Amino acid sequence: MLLDASAAVDQAWNNGSTPLSMACAEGHLEVAKLLSSYGASRAATPFGTPEEVANRAGHADLAAWLVASRGWTPLAHLETLTAARATSLLRSGASLREGEPTPLQRAAGGAGEAAALVRRAAAPWSPASHSLFPAAARARAALLVLSLYEIHERYHLDSAGATNGIAALDFGHCVLGFAIARESQ
Repeated sequence: MLLDASAAVDQAWNNGSTPLSMACAEGHLEVAKLLSSYGASRAATPFGTPEEVANRAGHADLAAWLVASRGWTPLAHLETLTAARATSLLRSGASLREGEPTPLQRAAGGAGEAAALVRRAAAPWSPASHSLFPAAARARAALLVLSLYEIHERYHLDSAGATNGIAALDFGHCVLGFAIARESQ
């Protein structure tokens, strides 16, 4: 709840330990995953890096996970993300193609709602993927759909009477997927 309410994920105690370093010292893998999914820093504290802390405390599984997830962005933490949080990250513009591996690479073979949302968000814009696009892309889609509708109404076009035999709305259906970009190029 605190992280969802924008609590400072890296707020250190007086001795310099962070929530992530404390989770690593205690071997709390799920807590470390959650903190990492909110962008917790993996920089060294006075006690060392989170990996060093986990290794020193004998939590090899946690240290191995920290190594494996070094290049992940918050969206790449698919096993930790709820559908609501994945949707929020996608709508706020989280990249599908940044990080190592990228969220899209991780979602390709992944199970679960978050992975399915990432795969759906990677598809060209459509009414089914609209809600997963960032605000600017959704606004552009709405403007283009409205423009196409106004052209359709102004010229009384239908599939039989449209220029070159292509109705404005059919044209829009074909083109919008190319006209609306999820990520700025």
